[in-house]
Amino acid sequence: MAVLSAAALLDELMGSDRDLAPDQKGKRAHWSDSEVCKHFLCGFCPSELFVNTRSDLGPCEKLHDEKMKTAYEQSSRCGRMGYEEEFLRYLQNIMSDVERRIRRGHQRLDGAQNKPDNEKEKMLTEKINSLIDQVEQLGCEGKVEEAQGVMKLIEQLKEEREQLSGTPRDMTSMMTSQEKQMEVCEVCGAFLIVGDAQTRVDDHLMGKQHMGYAKIKNTLEEMKVGTVQTMVR
Repeated sequence: MAVLSAAALLDELMGSDRDLAPDQKGKRAHWSDSEVCKHFLCGFCPSELFVNTRSDLGPCEKLHDEKMKTAYEQSSRCGRMGYEEEFLRYLQNIMSDVERRIRRGHQRLDGAQNKPDNEKEKMLTEKINSLIDQVEQLGCEGKVEEAQGVMKLIEQLKEEREQLSGTPRDMTSMMTSQEKQMEVCEVCGAFLIVGDAQTRVDDHLMGKQHMGYAKIKNTLEEMKVGTVQTMVR
């Protein structure tokens, strides 16, 4: 943002054409020019939302000018140049990326939560197989009562194993917040501690990355219902 502020200050002091060749200076730029950021004209440039975050899109090389945005909004060609459609596609691509991140986050948490049960089920299977071998050996030796006692133990272990393997995958949603420990933010995909201090929750909600994705999500919802006027505020 510091770089953007410095650029804005230079524009104010020296004019937005300060970097142009002498023969180009004085030529008034127009919102339709190729060097003008069309995303900015449609509301905002996504590159400005995630500066210095892991979602940083890199700097935008196009011109961001509030006067041009106003001129575009007041133009009879506003909404008829295809800029909004391109803006919509770009925002959808960004949200597709974060939605994949959210799905991967849920998969990681599900895997971490299911792993202990999977390990226990494997150990029970190994124990059952070992006891079955023991029963066969006792039978060969004529030790019927001992073999029957081991069979009862095998049945108990099988029942315990069935309880583990029969646990529905959606049981995770029935766990208490204390048992979950972690959850995935459904807006930006970040991992959050369940029951964390409110100050840290607020810091996350007010963070640049979360607010950036929330802005994109809200804008998409507005655009999908055709409220272009609210999008180009």
